[in-house]
Order: sequence, then C-alpha cells, then structure tokens
Amino acid sequence: MPRTKSLPVNVAANLINQGSAVLFPLLTFPYVSRVLRPEGLGRVSFAEGLVQYFSLLATLGIPVYGVRESARCRDDKKALSTLAAELFFLNVLTTGIAALAFSVFMVLSAKARSDPVLFWICAFPTLLMPLGFNWLLGGLEEYVYITVRTLGLRICVVVGIFLFIRTQADFRTYALMMALNTAGVSLLNMLFVCRHISVRSVDWGRLNVWRHIKPVLLVFSLGSVVSIYTSFDKVMLGYLTNDTAVGLYSVADRVVKVVVTLVTSMGAVLLPRASYYIQAQKLGEYRRLTSTTLRLILFVSFPVALGLIVLAGPLVLLLSGRAFEPAAPLVQIMGLNVVMIALSNFAGYQILYPQGKEKLLLYSAVFGVLCNLGLNWFLIPRWHATGAAFSILVTETCVTGVRIAFARGYANFPWPIWSMLKYAVTALAMVVVVLPLRSFLAGTIFLLPLSIGAGAAFYVVVLWLSKDSMLFALGSRLRAGAIAVTQAAGAGT
Repeated sequence: MPRTKSLPVNVAANLINQGSAVLFPLLTFPYVSRVLRPEGLGRVSFAEGLVQYFSLLATLGIPVYGVRESARCRDDKKALSTLAAELFFLNVLTTGIAALAFSVFMVLSAKARSDPVLFWICAFPTLLMPLGFNWLLGGLEEYVYITVRTLGLRICVVVGIFLFIRTQADFRTYALMMALNTAGVSLLNMLFVCRHISVRSVDWGRLNVWRHIKPVLLVFSLGSVVSIYTSFDKVMLGYLTNDTAVGLYSVADRVVKVVVTLVTSMGAVLLPRASYYIQAQKLGEYRRLTSTTLRLILFVSFPVALGLIVLAGPLVLLLSGRAFEPAAPLVQIMGLNVVMIALSNFAGYQILYPQGKEKLLLYSAVFGVLCNLGLNWFLIPRWHATGAAFSILVTETCVTGVRIAFARGYANFPWPIWSMLKYAVTALAMVVVVLPLRSFLAGTIFLLPLSIGAGAAFYVVVLWLSKDSMLFALGSRLRAGAIAVTQAAGAGT
C-alpha cells in the first residue's frame, strides 16, 4: 500500500506552485503587454480561446474524471495501471478526433485562415495531451513533483520571453513560448509516471476502454458547457468588436484568474483526498476536510477580492502599462468573481463531484450558459468589454447560487454563515483603511506593497483580536507544512 501523502506538505507545495503562477506573470506580463500592445495580445488571446474548444474535445473530461478514479484505486497498483492504460488509449482516440475537427475548422474559418501559423502553434500542445497523465499525478497527490516541474518550466519560459519577444510582430513567438510550456509538461510527466504504474501488470487483452465512455462524456459535457461562459466572451468580443477590446478584456480576465487560481488552489489538493475518503467510507474525515476547506475559502477570498477591486488601477498599470489602463474598471467589475468562483468550485468539486453528482454540476453549468449567452448578446454590442465583464460576473454569481443550493443536501455539515459575515465585514473595514493609503501613495513605487501589507495586517489583527479559530488553525498548519517540507528536503539530500 503506498504511503499516504502529507496534506501539510501538499498544501505548502501547491501554495508555492500557485504563488509562482502569480509571481511569473508579474515578471513577464508587464514586458509582454508593452511589447505586443493590445492588438498583438488580443490576437493571441483570440486564437487561444478558439483552440480551447478543441482541447476540450481532445481531453473529453478525462482530467477531472481521472483524478477521482485514480484516487479511488491508488492502493491497488494493478487496477491503477489498468486505469492508466485504458484512459491513455481513450485519450489518443479523442485527440485524433479533435485534430481532425481542428483541420476542418482551419479550412472553413476565414478568421483562422488569416493567420494559420498562430492557430496551429496554439493547437500544438493539444496533440501531446495523451502523454501528460496529469490526472494520474493529481489523483496520487504528487504535488511536490508537480511544483518542481512547473517551476523549472516557468523559469525556461521567462528566459525565452525576454530573449525572443522584441517587437509587436513577435506575437507568434509569444504563443509558441506558451505552447512549449504546456507541451513540456506532457513530456516530463511521461518519465515520472513510470514510477507509479506497471506495464507488465496490465492484462492488455482484457482492457475495457468503453466502460469509461459514459462517465467521461458526462464530465466532458460539464467542461464544454462551462467553457462556453468562461471563454466564449473573448470569442464574441473578437467577432462583435475588435482586437483591442479583446486585448483589454484579456488583461482584466488574466488578472482576476491569476488571483482566483491562487485562492482555489486548495481544491486541487483536496479533490483526490475527498474522493479517497468517500470511496473508503471515511465519512467523518470527509466532513472535517470539507468543513475546514469552506472556512478557509471564506477566510481568504473576501479580503483578496476586495483588495483586488480597490487596487485594480495600480495593478493593471504595473502589469500591462498605460496602454491597458481602460482595463482597470473591468477588473473592478469582475473582482467579486474571486469569491463566487471559489465558492462555486468548493460546492461543485469538494461536495457534488466526489459523491458522483455530476449531473447536478451539469445542470448548474447549463443554467450559466443560458445566462451568459443572453447577457453577452445584449451587452457586448452596447458596452463592448464592459458588457462582457458584467455578463461574466452575473453568470458566475448565478452558477454559484445554484451549486450551493444543490450541495446543501449533500454537505452533512453546518454552513458557516457567521464566519462568512465576519470575514466579509472585516474585509470591508480593511478597504476603509486601504483607500486613504492608496490616495496618499498614488504615483509612488510604495503604493502596492504598502497598501497590500497594511490591508493584510489590519485583516489579520482584527481576526486575531476576535480570536478567530481559522486564523490560529491556519498558522499551525503553515508551521507544520514548513517543518514537513524542510524535513522532506533534508531527507532528499
């Protein structure tokens, strides 16, 4: 039986990983946005948005489904190896279908034919997806490896960007850097996966790829529907407005998504553990895990969302330059999505999905699509990027409400309404402190670090004075995680 991974180590490793996801854009995006300008960045974002639909077809829900299934059978190496072989062959088949569909699209779409090189560059990582086995590593909770791998590839990308992105005409080179980063993940994973599966233990004659079709198609339907309202806004902006509007919206969307990724990083760590607890009938551990996760999400998401809204202007200026200043109001509109998406992911992927309630997730996503498409068609022609920002905020709020309503019947623990109110009110009080500081430091290099530091300090001190249990528990966990990571590093040397 494989040794159970340490949650403190995994949480610490994933926080480092997600922290690098914030740090590296801070290093590269100000440079890239100033060189490529809104037009060049908009062209890349438009191509990536369209290619994403074919990537969804290639993965067919395997990444999410595979995490849950590999977590459930991780104690049985033969069953795990059989699962890996079956999902690999299924992924090869779906990737071939996606490649054929993309080829047809390239012939039929005049917009794509205007720059086929860019579109094929963005599509290249999709062809290597079957080799990645990201779902297997997630199910086995190999977050230390994932973090080390990701950091190494991100460093290479940063070096490549500063070496090769020189003029606005280098937008294809920028797309290539992003594509090689994703492709590199797949190639490196192949070498690491061999530690966990045994090719010899697989009975190749008894493989049953088709048993996964129904659950994978259900997850695929969910992913496809969600992608419509999370990426179709850029596509509609590209067709209904212009590249500049797409570029401005893409900057705002990227700023918000970087923060959302950091806040929701707990979910990626805890999904396989939650699935394992349910499969092993350890329901007490599952309830404690999900209850603690929800309070942590509330503890973090409220101050981060309000801080993002207050400091949107300086953040956009730092990351993208003055050419993208019109994106600041878009960040402010979409800032509350930090809370909405964090709660939505929790209800969906910590409660509903581990318990096999994919259909309820699908229903919530369909509801979101209907809201988003209707709002986009009405708002984008009138308000352009601002209309798209309002549309995605309303959509995420509606989806979150529906998922919470569905999840309440399966949570089996009291929802911390008092904690939600306490964290929201404390975060609002933090804003009152940050606003005058922002005005006083406007135009100086100290604006962001001092505003963020003062706001965080105020939030923590107020909760400390109120003896908030989550604050003290988080401090203990962070200390335990740091000690465990240090011990693991020492053992490795």
